[in-house]
Amino acid sequence: MRTQIIGAVRKRLQDRGLDAYIAYTPSNVFYTTGFQSFFLMEWWRMLGTVLAVIPADPAQPPALVVSDFEAVQAREESGFDDVRPFRVWVELRDARELADPSAAPAPGGRPAQYDIAEQDALLRSVLADRDLLSARIGTDLRYVLHDTVRRVAAFAPQLTWEDMTEDLYGLRSVKYDFEIERLRRATELSEAGMSFAVRDLRPGLTALDLRNRYQQGVLAAAMADPRYAGYSDQWMLPAVGPSTRTGAGADPETGPVLADGALIKFDCGVTVGGYRGDGGRTFAYRTVQPAARRLHDVLLGAHREALSVIRPGVAAREVFQAAQRHIRAGGYPSFTRGHYGHSVGIDTFHEEPPYLSADEERPLLPGMVLAVETPSYSSDTGAIMIEDLVLVTDDGHEVLHRLAHELTVVG
Repeated sequence: MRTQIIGAVRKRLQDRGLDAYIAYTPSNVFYTTGFQSFFLMEWWRMLGTVLAVIPADPAQPPALVVSDFEAVQAREESGFDDVRPFRVWVELRDARELADPSAAPAPGGRPAQYDIAEQDALLRSVLADRDLLSARIGTDLRYVLHDTVRRVAAFAPQLTWEDMTEDLYGLRSVKYDFEIERLRRATELSEAGMSFAVRDLRPGLTALDLRNRYQQGVLAAAMADPRYAGYSDQWMLPAVGPSTRTGAGADPETGPVLADGALIKFDCGVTVGGYRGDGGRTFAYRTVQPAARRLHDVLLGAHREALSVIRPGVAAREVFQAAQRHIRAGGYPSFTRGHYGHSVGIDTFHEEPPYLSADEERPLLPGMVLAVETPSYSSDTGAIMIEDLVLVTDDGHEVLHRLAHELTVVG
């Protein structure tokens, strides 16, 4: 059981005077239980079908509502004693039992997908057993479906919802050791993918080719080392040559092709044990154009300035200010970005709060892992990305990425 995380959630509930927390999003179900529901995390239409209930009272045990297809796995991975399964469409009995003429069909049969009334009855029973039917309950209200709110109101009309979206992001922004270790492994695999992708290049390759090479490099490294047993997937936003945007015109992944002087931009990450990394580098094919060199040098200087201020107690906006001040003073006075980095972790989209933005006053804390980035998406030079995962330590910071930041010539 994720005792530390559940304890932190309970403390936040007590501080806010709430009676319980219901984890609703795929990320927060995973965060509070350690169980990754394939159905919930892969398909948005399954939102609300897996719920973790964390009472504020430590004497009251947590509970999971989950499909019977995943119930055994959920119990093993969460360590929860109270796991209440609902039926889904899948027949789960052994072939021997199914072949027994004396065996009766399962009572009630199987629903076409799942039975909403059955799910509601299970959640009601969890709440009723803990005297929470008229409680103040926190949840990920920003992302809760209206249909879920309506259904709960029908069986628990006295229950009051409170939004805890920002509370959970705040808790998740400071990582435990096991989370940091997974992000380290994700970073190693991502760098293996980038390094593999830029080997033995030839003219005419597209961004799609670079994406495929990156995936091949990640997979080869993951299969070669048991430390990466938790690897599950990767993502990449590649760019080759002058086209850096999506939308009208040529497909940015298949239109531009690799030629002398073209920049190759990687913005990418790998997921290990449910934790999704982020980072990036830029390479030049055979030669470097002067304008690209100048812009990259300034962005790299800004990146170093941003890193230089990262330590506990510094307001996140100071990192933003350091980067933007350097870029504007370096010859690009109108350069503007909304942020120069963000937290990472377990959301499907890799960017999580807090952001290293102009108005973010929250201080950096030991244990935060931030993606610090100084990119440009200029079509006349080609896209540039310089991005590291950075761990805030007790007395400073540690950069998890190891690849050189300089604009490296390949090919």
